[in-house]
Amino acid sequence: MRAVRQRVSGKLLLQDKKNGLILQQLKPPKDAENLIYLRYALVTRGRGDHIFPASALDDWGKEKSNLGLYEWILEYGDQFPRAEIFGFDPDGSETQAFLRALEHFARFPCYGYDTADPGVAGGHLLSAILLPDPQTPAPERIKKPNDLKLPLSHARVTWWRVPAEVAEFDLDSLDLEPDPGY
Repeated sequence: MRAVRQRVSGKLLLQDKKNGLILQQLKPPKDAENLIYLRYALVTRGRGDHIFPASALDDWGKEKSNLGLYEWILEYGDQFPRAEIFGFDPDGSETQAFLRALEHFARFPCYGYDTADPGVAGGHLLSAILLPDPQTPAPERIKKPNDLKLPLSHARVTWWRVPAEVAEFDLDSLDLEPDPGY
């Protein structure tokens, strides 16, 4: 069993407790340079614990085990309260939960990994995703791009347009509090 993940290309920016991703390509080829792997956690009701899903099993035994499970949870989660999620706690231990124990509409905490399969414990919780743009002279906070698909479109991050030549970036200079309105 392996937690669901998304392959992108870019560069992780790891700074104390604020981590970001300079996103270069959403769908890079498997042999591209600078591959980054994203995993999106589901959030439990009450305590707000994170669960990295590997699969979901609905009330009739139908399994979902790819990025489409996030869309299924958002669209049908209330209709399948007994559906089960199988996955991992942040420390890498296997876990399972009923769908009714999860916040169905909470933004997904997004973790970045710089290797293909380090296990969920090797991830870095992202606060911001930076989109390089040659026309942007200075960092500018933006709303999430409209052309994103789930689960990235539902990630709990702030979005920034930054100058294209940015290789390093001081995340402490940005307001990284997520906007509750989007």
